[in-house]
Amino acid sequence: MPDFAELRRRMVDNQIRTADVTHRPLLAAIEDVPRELFVPEAAKPFAYSDQHLLVGRIEARSESRYALAPVLVARMMQAVEPVQSAKVLHVACGTGYASAIFAKLGASVVALDEEAVLVGAAERALTDAGAQGVGRLVGMLTEGAATEAPFDVIFIEGSYQEEPRALLDQLAEGGRLIGVSGVGRAAQVMLQVKTGGVVTGRAVFDASAPLLHAFARKAAFAF
Repeated sequence: MPDFAELRRRMVDNQIRTADVTHRPLLAAIEDVPRELFVPEAAKPFAYSDQHLLVGRIEARSESRYALAPVLVARMMQAVEPVQSAKVLHVACGTGYASAIFAKLGASVVALDEEAVLVGAAERALTDAGAQGVGRLVGMLTEGAATEAPFDVIFIEGSYQEEPRALLDQLAEGGRLIGVSGVGRAAQVMLQVKTGGVVTGRAVFDASAPLLHAFARKAAFAF
């Protein structure tokens, strides 16, 4: 049986700190959350490798759901400047690893995904990890969680091509939305901030992530 605690410590020291993640509470939260609880049995030996891991499927459209690589998750979280008592919407939560980290930081989290079986797996993993303050919701990613809005942080765990307009409308004043915009080599992590009721965005760094089909660009009709 691998020593997951030691592997987790090495991941934080050798992967995440070296990627210029310096937010101390975030580093402590990542070191405290056992990622192996959030991945399938076959993937547990790779829980602390820096790669996206398959955690489930959205059966309605045969879409795979991935937990993003730990370094990417950490850099995205640092970019939204997580603070205690923040209200967070975790979109495409999968089995809830990022939700658990936000919860360890003292945030109140709504974890959203489209498949009840997947959200159930997230509930079990979050319970096993001792994460508190995470509500689970089954629904369409593009619609977000309007009844729970507004949110201080919206964290999209995957890439999008279509602008997530409904999610942007659910940001609180000063709220931040982050996700990977685009696919392939042109993809970038985008941070969007609502100030004075207006949302502005900027690219934070280059990255790639699996495309969330709910936010895929619709095929245009061509003559």
